[in-house]
Amino acid sequence: MSQKLETKLSAGRSDLDSSAVSVVTPAYNACADIERTVRSVSEQTLPVLEHIIVDDGSTDGTAEVLERLQDEHPHLTVVRQGNLGAAAARNRAIERCQGRFIAFLDSDDEWGSSKLARQIAFMQETGTLFSYGDYMRRDQRSGVILGTVLAPDQLSHSDFLKGCPIGCLTVAYDQNSLGKCFMPNVRRGHDWGLWLALTRDGVVARRYPGVEAVYSVQAHSLSTAKLRKAADIYRIYRNQECLGWSRSIRLLGAHVLNSLRGYRNGN
Repeated sequence: MSQKLETKLSAGRSDLDSSAVSVVTPAYNACADIERTVRSVSEQTLPVLEHIIVDDGSTDGTAEVLERLQDEHPHLTVVRQGNLGAAAARNRAIERCQGRFIAFLDSDDEWGSSKLARQIAFMQETGTLFSYGDYMRRDQRSGVILGTVLAPDQLSHSDFLKGCPIGCLTVAYDQNSLGKCFMPNVRRGHDWGLWLALTRDGVVARRYPGVEAVYSVQAHSLSTAKLRKAADIYRIYRNQECLGWSRSIRLLGAHVLNSLRGYRNGN
């Protein structure tokens, strides 16, 4: 075990009784869905310390909805910025997080009421610093559940280099131990960039039991958007992971192939 990893594990063990959670949500033109998302956080059986929503320059009335919700939910903090993208919005929220654990939830997704209680209990009982879970996929227009995405039991840095088989809406990590880590400033794949950073020193991410998250599926992305995501993934390999161009291309191929395979069952 590396000295860096032992230090991180010791930091987590020193504060096992703390279960304070900060929830991070970026929002852009989300007025149709954001109230349901906020309600799913408010109804957690493990109350959150804070729910930080960063409005990323919405133009559809999201600001007005959030202003009303902030009056109704004392744990809710709303931050407004220009349209800088989801990575910048998430990072701005992370800067403000005061809880031991940081969890992520997008503005059109939601959690079951025991999601955080189940997940944080698992992390404390097992000494896990970074966890994720299975989740359901729901058609955003019809509301029909399309299936369940089943994640691997655990993932290391080398596993994440080959792809991102987990949903951001299921992730929580211990910032007391791992620090205030930020997402790379790219439009696509920035959450995966954070997972790479969190596991670089030997931290192993683990799956908590149960299905307590619902991901809203929008219309399929255009081919041009998929090409742009591939370009951003390559940038993360080169600029964040400092890999050579040849290995970056090989890993990009593995990443794309694993994405096509889906790392999933039952969807």
